[in-house]
Amino acid sequence: MSDSTALATTEMQTAIMQERAAETERNAFDFIPQRIKMPSGGLQVFTLSDGDTMKPFTGIIAVSQKSRAYWPDRETQGLPPLCSSPDGMDGWFADEPDADQVAAAGRAYVPHTMLDSIADHKGPFSCARCPLSAWGSGEGRGQACKSLRRLLVLVDGWSMPALLTLPPTSVKVFDQYASGRASKGSAYFAVRTKFELEQKRNPAGITFSVVKLSYVEDLADEEMGMVFAIREQFAELVRSMDISADEYTTDTPPF
Repeated sequence: MSDSTALATTEMQTAIMQERAAETERNAFDFIPQRIKMPSGGLQVFTLSDGDTMKPFTGIIAVSQKSRAYWPDRETQGLPPLCSSPDGMDGWFADEPDADQVAAAGRAYVPHTMLDSIADHKGPFSCARCPLSAWGSGEGRGQACKSLRRLLVLVDGWSMPALLTLPPTSVKVFDQYASGRASKGSAYFAVRTKFELEQKRNPAGITFSVVKLSYVEDLADEEMGMVFAIREQFAELVRSMDISADEYTTDTPPF
């Protein structure tokens, strides 16, 4: 493991992280993680929430969370989802649903079962029993309500974690990677991972990018201590943070 890629673990840096955690607990501010976004149109660079681009990188996936989000049509995907589930189990309508989204949901091939009561009942709704999570409810063979993976990533060289949301086309990639770590008696959060992008093309000829994850090395004991602290501090944030409009690429091809 080289010094240039290792997670900061000096006593001073550890003390700074601990003090930041204590400051957050004292309600100094609500931490909003930097977002790393999947590209559109088959591009081979990640984009950041501040507009910068990011080439392949290495880091540690500290937290993973299943989540779901429903946009009735492509025209309204620039808005926050009409219904979403940060924890992947219980769905909730948006606090202030957009009128165009509600109208589009009413025209959908498979309607939201609670759409008629949207003004009075925001949730929760069981994602497991929702027809919008069934295959074939969306475009092509896809799900109308998109299955996502939200990853809290400690990027090598960064002092605070970032949020990377994987779209449906990359969900299986992560699930296979995490399952592979588990089958070896390890865990996705116990290793350093390389993040790359791989270009794909669907049967309709649309080019898109999927994430490519590669094992780099096991973490040292002191790094694992840092990861456990991050997981304890931020896991609930990832489970509860509202899903934003830019967490799903609008030109992601349906399956």
